[in-house]
Amino acid sequence: GWEGGHASRALALGVTLALTFAVALWGHATVQFAERWMAYVLAVGFAALLVLVLPGADTSAPSAAPGASGWSLAFVVMLAGPFSYLPMPADYTRYLPRTTSLKAVTLSGALGGFVSSVALGVAGVAAATQADMTDAVAGVESLLPGWFQPLFLALVLGGSVTNSIITLYSSSLNLQVLGIPWSRARAIVISAAVTAAGSLGALFLTDFTTSLLSFLSLLIIVFAPWGGVFLADMVLRRCAYDSAALHARDGGAYWYRAGWHPAGLTALLAGLLFSALTCDSELWTGPLVAPLGGADLTLLGAVVSGLVYVLLARRTATPAHS
Repeated sequence: GWEGGHASRALALGVTLALTFAVALWGHATVQFAERWMAYVLAVGFAALLVLVLPGADTSAPSAAPGASGWSLAFVVMLAGPFSYLPMPADYTRYLPRTTSLKAVTLSGALGGFVSSVALGVAGVAAATQADMTDAVAGVESLLPGWFQPLFLALVLGGSVTNSIITLYSSSLNLQVLGIPWSRARAIVISAAVTAAGSLGALFLTDFTTSLLSFLSLLIIVFAPWGGVFLADMVLRRCAYDSAALHARDGGAYWYRAGWHPAGLTALLAGLLFSALTCDSELWTGPLVAPLGGADLTLLGAVVSGLVYVLLARRTATPAHS
């Protein structure tokens, strides 16, 4: 209820960053504890949100059938989140017992992502039939009873923090993977500073929602092809890798040519080129978008890179023998 303008937004950002940084800095055990209990709280809270928003949905208004551009945009928005997390699962599965089955890991991740995405998607569509969703938080808040509005804002903050904790923790690990000789704590400080700068820009210099969607659409240009190579390699090797060789800094089965894998790099660049040519976002529109009727085929960069990788590496990417 405080109409503080820029001051209130800056304070809210500061609180969010402080909560995120504190949990991520403590390490994996703290992250796991916080994420587990917040998952329970958020699940109950957003279930209550569905109960309050769905009954008022207007299902009578006719809508025009979306064309190719509409469908492609829907797929890009829907898959932008999962694709943006592709490099991160190993940060968490490495703590699982070796006896954990691949099927259990796959189904847990897929089902959890699917159920939550569908639930929030349905809530968003239902809210959009009743309110102006240009500002999604304000739009949904206007549909809720007064007693639930503070709880809703707390849920939004909690969801933002839990999402950011995972991102910040993984970001610090990725900095270490680059070979920079920093401790994890120092890497998190650097990641937090970059996060704060980006958040300030998104909040005060541009429209946040537009910036987020534009950024995610550009991110897919990189992560979709990367995911295609990664998944194709997993299929070719039947998920059987030499753990010691994976962590070797020099030499070994995965060192290839001075640390570069020609087949993987070629496949990645092929996917990147296809995604860049067919991307349609606020920041970049590829030259093939118009001839395709406005369709955004960025996600198919994963298919292109995966197919190229299979063609180039099918004889060399073999399962490791235990």
